[in-house]
Amino acid sequence: MFGVSESSGVGRAFEPHVPVDRLADGAWVYAPVGQMAVTDEGRAVVCHACGEPLAGVSAAHARRHGLSLVAYRERFGLNRKTSLIAPALSEVRRVEGQRRWVENAAVREGLAVGQALARSGALYELGAAAQPAGTRRAQGRSAASREGASPALRADRERRSVAARQRWTVRVAELGFTSLEEYLQARRIAGVTAHEVRVELGCGGSTASRLLHEGA
Repeated sequence: MFGVSESSGVGRAFEPHVPVDRLADGAWVYAPVGQMAVTDEGRAVVCHACGEPLAGVSAAHARRHGLSLVAYRERFGLNRKTSLIAPALSEVRRVEGQRRWVENAAVREGLAVGQALARSGALYELGAAAQPAGTRRAQGRSAASREGASPALRADRERRSVAARQRWTVRVAELGFTSLEEYLQARRIAGVTAHEVRVELGCGGSTASRLLHEGA
């Protein structure tokens, strides 16, 4: 028997490979949009696109449906922080990670270096340089947004976008600018990094990069 993850608070049961919903483009969905359905006592999750029970929705499996993992999340309304891995496997990995941390000094040292890069903003800059506009990841997100997202998901994105711009407008006023556009133009002229814009506006890294390069 199938059920959604405990965090969703929904107790509905699911049969394998039986559609439970339909997207705006007519495609059948085999797990609840916006949630990961869990089965086999936490040892498997259900693929939204085909209903197959899996240890986790991998990049290879998503490609069978013509999707990247980013596009998969977008298409089926999943938060980017929602795990695509079965809870039992996640727990195994967590325990193994803790064991390696305790027993392996090289692991601890490597993680410390990564954390230092993340705090300094260098890690984001390296990632942004490796993912320029037009990459497969960006194209997958764009395609999912245009073609596969449900009306409810698109409406929610629009609502959050409007709310975010309102927050940024208030923030740039606190910094002495009359508009978001004036702030961004000043930052472009000053040659600041996307990480600095991210810190000032309190937005995500990819959003900061996009804002900084809009109209540049």
